[in-house]
Order: sequence, then C-alpha cells, then structure tokens
Amino acid sequence: MSRSITDRKGQVDAALIELVHDCVSCTLREDVLPTLMRMAAEPGVDAIVLVLPEAVEPIGFLESFMLATDQNGRTTSDVCHVEAVVAVVDPPELVPTLSSDETLIDRGLNVGEEDDRCIADVLAGQVECADLVVAKDATAQERALLQLLNAQAIVTEQTPQNLEPMFDFDRTSARTSPAHIDHLATTCRVDDAWRLQWRSQRPLHPLRLYEALETIADVSLRGRGHFRIASRPEVVVEWDSVGGQLRLGAPATEVSSDQAQLQFVGLSDRAYAISDVLDAAQLTDAELAEPSIFSTEETDPFIHIWRSAGLEPEEDQ
Repeated sequence: MSRSITDRKGQVDAALIELVHDCVSCTLREDVLPTLMRMAAEPGVDAIVLVLPEAVEPIGFLESFMLATDQNGRTTSDVCHVEAVVAVVDPPELVPTLSSDETLIDRGLNVGEEDDRCIADVLAGQVECADLVVAKDATAQERALLQLLNAQAIVTEQTPQNLEPMFDFDRTSARTSPAHIDHLATTCRVDDAWRLQWRSQRPLHPLRLYEALETIADVSLRGRGHFRIASRPEVVVEWDSVGGQLRLGAPATEVSSDQAQLQFVGLSDRAYAISDVLDAAQLTDAELAEPSIFSTEETDPFIHIWRSAGLEPEEDQ
C-alpha cells in the first residue's frame, strides 16, 4: 500500500509500505502512528488531516492511536490528539451499499488475499464511528437514515472550515460496539426511515429465530444488540447485522443487562414484521419449563456458530 504526505505547497513525502501480516491495522500502527508522532514534533505543524484508506474502519486505528505504546511507553495520543472523525458518504450509494452482499474483493478494495469483509460492514463501521458525516446533496430520507445509524454524529452538507473538537474515545467505543445500544434505546421514525427497539426477558427459540432471519434481513438495513438463546441460556449473544449479513458471537465487552435488547434501522414500511417474528421466537411458558429440549443439534441450527465463536457449553466440549 502507498502512503503520502502533502502540505500546502504539495507533496512532501511518499512511500510504498509493505503490509504487516496482510493487515491494514497492523500497518497503520507500525507506520502511520510513528509518522504522526514525528510530524507532531516538527515546528510549524499545528494540524494534520489523516485520510485513511477506503477499506479501513476507523475504530481499529483509533484504538491503536489511543492505546498502543512505542518503545518509550508513549501512545500517539500522548503527543497529539484527535479533533474529530469525519466520514464522507455518497448519498445515492448509501442504501444500495448497506443492502449489498458484495465483498471488498468484489470491489477490488481488499487488503490481502483473505480480506473477504463485506462492503456493507465497512460502510456501517465508518458511519457509526464518525463524529461528523458529510453527505453532499443528501435527500431528507438519506439524512434521516444516517442520523438513525449514528445519533451522536452531526450530518452536514460539507466539512466546516473550522472544525470544533468533537472526538471522545469512550463515547466512540461505546457506540461502535454492536452489543451496546443504550444510546439508541428508543423506537422512532424520521421521514421514511425508522429505528425499532425490541426487548424481551425471555430467551429465543433457536429454530424459530433461524426461521425469522429471512424476514429480518429483508426488512432491516442494520441490526445490533444482544440476546439469549434457549440452547445457550448461560451466555449473552451479540447480534451484528448489515443488510443480509449477520454475525453472532460473544460481545467484545461486558453487557450489563440480561434483558434481550435488539435494535434495527430500515426504510421499508414493514418494521412491524421484525417485532412479529421476534415475538413469535420467544420461548413459551411450557418451553421455559423444559429447557433440556434445546440441547441437541437437531434443535439448534446455530450450533456450528457457537463452536467457532467460543460459546459452546462445557458439557459439549
């Protein structure tokens, strides 16, 4: 990959950087962070605009910026700070991209041969991480959708000439964690876009949840949150979906509530369908009284996911 530095007079430095372990995050940590620290110490440098590669989700870089130390025990944040994270969106491509099942490989944006991330996941990660979302000529619907995806961001037509400090690492980390949705804990509609909050005290039936996925994928553009499932009642499962792509696994950070909390964002007039299928997927009183019926592979179509995600119960290991 290439890296260049320019100032008001033009290009100052350019280099081809070898990917570390075929990983953009590792490469940014080992090349860009030391470069930022060096530039911050140069006289006359009072501001830097860092443009990350198109396929990078900013939260990984920000974690390295704030937490990774050099040989002297310093983090990059010890010598410079982030004013704001800005995402620039092409409004007409917003919904098609969030709905797409294309990978970075399909778009020629992959970093390494095994970088099979979905383009929809990358876009969602960039929008949700941003303090400021620039969406030139966006329609009211597109602006509403962006605001529902990231309620803490300022959505604007263009980047302000003087950018006020907006970045807060703890707040950014919280809003980009799929399992944590307390900051989005309301159901609402803005123009034609909506956000639906679904809660339950009951675990979900694995077969009925599996059957509900097609409806949820058809109606929702983005889904986040956490829940419990009858075949794994002792663990919290994180829900992270974009378009037709769904990841289930263990939350990266602890979830404080045992109550199921799922939140979806979409544009269709069928938001009610998500509540209907999730309500139907809850355990009945009779099923709650007999939890052992969910312990076999025949009753749990997600069993291979639990094993790969480290959510296998002790008795099955």
